[in-house]
Amino acid sequence: MLAAIVPSAARWTIEQPLLTYQVPVELEAALQPGQLVAAPYGERLVEGIVWALLDDSEGPVLDDEDEPEGVRAFELRPIHSLLDPEPVLLPHQRALAEWIAEYYVTPLALVAWMMLSPGLVRRSQFVLRLSNDLEPGETTDQASLRLRALLGLLQEEGAIEEKRLTKLLGPTQAQKLIREIRENPFIVREPSLSGPKVKPRMKRVVTLIARGEQLLEWREEREAKVRQALQQPASSLAPAGVSPWSKTGIAAGEALPKLDANTVAAQRQLAALDLLQQSINRNNPWTPYTLCQATGLTAGQLRSMEKEGIVKIEKIAIRRDPLLGQVIPLSSPLQLTDEQQAALNRILAAAARGEEGEVPTPILLHGITGSGKTEIYLQALASLVARGKRGIVLVPEIALTTQAVQRVAARFPGRIAIMHSELSTGERHEEWQRIRSGAVDIVIGSRSALFAPVPDLGIIIIDEEHEAAYKQSSTKPTYHAREAALRLGEILHIPVVLGSATPSVESFYRAEQGVYELVSLKGRIGATLPPVEIVDLRNELRAGHTSIISRRLQEELRTVLERKQQAILFLNRRGAASFVLCRDCGYVALCNRCDIPLTYHATEQILLCHYCGLQMNMLHFCPSCHSAGIRYFGLGTEKVQETIQRLFPEARLLRWDRDTARNRHAHAELLERFARRDADILIGTQMIAKGLDLPGVTLVGVVSADIALNVPDYSASERAFTLLTQVAGRAGRGSEPGTVIIQTFNPQHFCIETASRHDYHEFYAAEREVRRRFAYPPFRQFAKFTYAHRKRSRCQHEALRLQAQITEWIRLLNMNDTDIVGPAPAFPERVKEKYRWQMLLRGPDLHRLLRVIDAPDWEIDIDPLSAM
Repeated sequence: MLAAIVPSAARWTIEQPLLTYQVPVELEAALQPGQLVAAPYGERLVEGIVWALLDDSEGPVLDDEDEPEGVRAFELRPIHSLLDPEPVLLPHQRALAEWIAEYYVTPLALVAWMMLSPGLVRRSQFVLRLSNDLEPGETTDQASLRLRALLGLLQEEGAIEEKRLTKLLGPTQAQKLIREIRENPFIVREPSLSGPKVKPRMKRVVTLIARGEQLLEWREEREAKVRQALQQPASSLAPAGVSPWSKTGIAAGEALPKLDANTVAAQRQLAALDLLQQSINRNNPWTPYTLCQATGLTAGQLRSMEKEGIVKIEKIAIRRDPLLGQVIPLSSPLQLTDEQQAALNRILAAAARGEEGEVPTPILLHGITGSGKTEIYLQALASLVARGKRGIVLVPEIALTTQAVQRVAARFPGRIAIMHSELSTGERHEEWQRIRSGAVDIVIGSRSALFAPVPDLGIIIIDEEHEAAYKQSSTKPTYHAREAALRLGEILHIPVVLGSATPSVESFYRAEQGVYELVSLKGRIGATLPPVEIVDLRNELRAGHTSIISRRLQEELRTVLERKQQAILFLNRRGAASFVLCRDCGYVALCNRCDIPLTYHATEQILLCHYCGLQMNMLHFCPSCHSAGIRYFGLGTEKVQETIQRLFPEARLLRWDRDTARNRHAHAELLERFARRDADILIGTQMIAKGLDLPGVTLVGVVSADIALNVPDYSASERAFTLLTQVAGRAGRGSEPGTVIIQTFNPQHFCIETASRHDYHEFYAAEREVRRRFAYPPFRQFAKFTYAHRKRSRCQHEALRLQAQITEWIRLLNMNDTDIVGPAPAFPERVKEKYRWQMLLRGPDLHRLLRVIDAPDWEIDIDPLSAM
């Protein structure tokens, strides 16, 4: 038997990553596709994924008779060992990996290993041990002092890792010693794999082990000792007030017995026994520290209980639970409206068609903000779980994950797993293991949750399907989770539900063409959409009002504060000032690695580059002309916070952006604080505009709608409309009506006008016409090529060379409807000390061309969401 394997060492190569190995006889019965094995690769030992099992006739071994002239026959190397008895990739995952690799022009190995838990990855290493030929005390006169020392160490320890030599001797001396080792017959250098990256989290706990008569006798002995002490003559009177002895039945003013140390120890041990008996089935067992803190036991008194065989102190493995410490009350299904019920019925009908072998049409659930899409998701999941199926729910942002997880966990307690990049490696690995074992029904998380090894997968739900966060653009593969989910739905014949109040233009166009089944929710549950008022900032300036908060918005904020309600102020830019300018000479503070303006952050008193993280001290004098004309211009969330605090000193403010929420715990804490009304006004960037359900919010103010509009990109209008509509939908979701105020210098822009009316259909019609006229997606496919180098001239040369190559291939393949935009410098041109040049390839179907283009040093983004 032969096996085609994807080794981990091949993940960065463009060449075909499938290598053929012999299957040892002892592994033939156990080996199956998808398993993780150790296999030789060069002189190393690496991990590999079994992709397929073959018979001898499918292998590349050459027989002596058929050996071509000049070609030497070779033997296939055998698999070394099986690392995991259960498959790490299920059949549908392997099929999806093959599709992603082909569609996004990425090595299969890179896709396959991306799907695995990071905790599975092992490091290739070499281990040194003594040869079996070495007799005790035998050495060699030619061996150096270092080598003789190593022989002595190996005789003492048996084997050591080669990397340990580098730590002991340094890189240079270690390499010299390794060369000696290769020539020495007494030391064997063997390839090996390190242990798993993630080890179980261990915890010392106290376990009650005594049972029956032993425990009864021990308890009676100590209770008798305590009773006898309490019957001794009084030594003093208990003080007035609350007595510390009230647990023993002695009230204030009564006589206190004189207790010796043994009696006090007996009391504390009895208290510890009571706690241990009460918590036998407790998920969070007592540790020695917590038990001693709760009962007053000393470490010696606890050890005494252990010596007597009453308790045992041991280390146990505990689960890394991402929800540990969170109290999530259970929820029950809500009564659906007629629209919601009709939508649910269509989802379940699609699932039924899939079970009959038909590929269900993907469902685009277009529901206005507050229309109850989440409840439809939950009830669809519950129905399929009742049939023995499982589901995946994708959300775009970590900020949304917190609230989404709480809603799903409240409906499926103990049966969900969480997957996103903010979890630790240990948390992600243990959640992955729970999913693979079938211990959960629902997986919820960001785009990577799509690759969880879910058995019996029955539905995929993508909430806020329009979000750019579903597209991976910075690293290979540049996949879009929505497209990958659609392909996975085809593979498994399961429904894929795409939900949004503002569907992407591509998705709504597909619905128009019948590729998706469109399901609409036009009514808001328990409320109406809030009215939107547009404030023309040009009129504010003409009236002499220069504050970034218009008079109308100030008036509404004052009303909200008087009524003890809540408000959200949205601005899609962090910091206190967008750029730093010298008014005398025109100098602008730029990042010397990225050539973009530095942003002033008032809280830290620094200038920060949002591309590479470079920090500089704030400027008081111009570095160019040395004048004091340095001024800070532009607008950010910090500036808004300062202004609001000055206008309304009594208001309790909360700022939510990437500077205040650097991890998932900060996101959860900010959301919880605002939800329990610890703050009156929330100031934030786009992460507060999506999906949050905060009933206390009655006012949403968009400080500047122009920031999102004035971007030189084909999708800028769509992003602006989506942000404005989504953030407007945060108002009036409770019992009180809401109000939305949008401040802008361009009130006539069709994005702002349509967003103010919550009119997606009018926006879509206008945007579709623009894209059709200029051949933008979805009417043409884009592929973006980016080349980066420290020399600008090299970038330009490579760009022109590739342009000529692609132009020739377009001619040879007769692809007359395909063209090239560029090449030209990217925006920004320099990032992290590297210049960047780009070109855009566009046509009806580019894959025939992409398969023949030779551009190994270029980053290729298939279906980019931005042309910048």
